[in-house]
Amino acid sequence: MTLTIILIAAVLGLAIVMYGVRSSMTSASRPVITDSTRAETRALAHSGVSEGPPFETASTSSLFADCFKLAFSTPDLDYDITGEHAAVLAKVNDNAAAAVHQREYFPRRPMLLPRLVQALNDDESTRRELVQLILEDPALAGSTLQRANSAAYRYSPEPVDSLDRAVVVLGTDGLRSLLATAILQPVFRQPKGYFDNFATITWEHAQRTAAAAESCARSLGDADPFIAQLIGLLGPLARIVLFRLTMDSYREHRDVKPRAEVFIRAMQLQGPNVAGFIASTWELSDPSIRALQEQIDKVAPATMSPLGQAIYFGELAGALALLATRGEYSEEGAVALLMEQGLNRRSTLQIWEAAKKAATE
Repeated sequence: MTLTIILIAAVLGLAIVMYGVRSSMTSASRPVITDSTRAETRALAHSGVSEGPPFETASTSSLFADCFKLAFSTPDLDYDITGEHAAVLAKVNDNAAAAVHQREYFPRRPMLLPRLVQALNDDESTRRELVQLILEDPALAGSTLQRANSAAYRYSPEPVDSLDRAVVVLGTDGLRSLLATAILQPVFRQPKGYFDNFATITWEHAQRTAAAAESCARSLGDADPFIAQLIGLLGPLARIVLFRLTMDSYREHRDVKPRAEVFIRAMQLQGPNVAGFIASTWELSDPSIRALQEQIDKVAPATMSPLGQAIYFGELAGALALLATRGEYSEEGAVALLMEQGLNRRSTLQIWEAAKKAATE
């Protein structure tokens, strides 16, 4: 009897040990589900859309490279950056974030911007209040009159010669369209020196991008067109900041002639980050900063927020129009590329027309 009990106990003990080993092996073979994994799973489960085309393709990379060639007046790009040129690039990369605190590089938020935005969004604002605000900035006043006399707005043979009348002619949408580009234009001016075409080409790209971003926001319907226009200007504005910073870094190497590729590589590496710094420093809204973060993270366009998509397609259309108006890109190719990146044909044609017309009004 005792022997039987001993045998039963031994069998039970062996079974318990074997179950423990099996459980341990099963547990070890299971993946460890971290908080990060859970977050990614939830995001995928609730996105409801496929990723679609990536943020960057061979075609988009080639497009922006061609824009840089145009801005720096160089037929070819050689990214073999060594010696003192590499030291300049390293310094720019190190100082890009700190430039936000250095006013010689980083632009202050235009003083009139928040007041004008508030006035334009307030149905109670009178035309007289808008005129008084515009008069505070002579450059803005001149741009307002110029826009009101353009072919797109002028409806009589008599010239528009007063701001009061110009405000009537342009209407709220026309003023909102004009506002951001007119206020920021002075920031894009550069003294003569190396790469004299850079500021002019970058300003044109900025105008076309802002107009296309505004049009994209209207087409998508879920983003504020004026905010899209304003945020669309920040990418080109960031490149102006980096141009100044790189030029100053070269002044420490007086015997070295600046190379276009150093400026371009700095803009490729730091441009989106600096645009984000500008948005934060100007205390723009959280959705604006998130939309810029999507560009930094190179999120697939199909999964971006509507404002992020407006910025993405605005810059793409702006670059395409910049080259197409010079015969360096076909209109058919431009429309095809925008659609390849995820836009439907109706939105593509609207955005493309806005980008083409932007710098001619």
